[in-house]
Amino acid sequence: MKNATVETYPRCFGCGQENPIGLRLSPQVDGDAVVASFVPKDDHQGWPGIVHGGIIASLLYEILENFAHRRGIVAMMRRMETRLRRPAKTGVEITARSWLTERSDREMHVSATLTSADGVLIAEGDAALVILSQAHKARLGIG
Repeated sequence: MKNATVETYPRCFGCGQENPIGLRLSPQVDGDAVVASFVPKDDHQGWPGIVHGGIIASLLYEILENFAHRRGIVAMMRRMETRLRRPAKTGVEITARSWLTERSDREMHVSATLTSADGVLIAEGDAALVILSQAHKARLGIG
């Protein structure tokens, strides 16, 4: 799958660069995968020094959905499964990676991992993304 010119959404919580409380990810196509990095701050913690599980789930959500988006495919999450493996520490870079596992006319199945700078698996997940028709996109007002 090739990289496509994609529309940006500056206020998106996950990848919007103008959202002051967002994650501000910059996912990029890397061969057959989409990759982004994120350094969690103290504002992202649950337990002291440990990244909140909701932030971890949000990172997975974003990298899973961006697999389609970075290829110019407008899709929305139908289902997502998250498996938390190890705690992530604030201040330590997390690498998010997603890849396609299956595709049909209207659905994509994507998998993802989050790993720490030293290669430890933090979380993994899978998602089913629904590819939106022109009618759905028009009704939702998205491109």
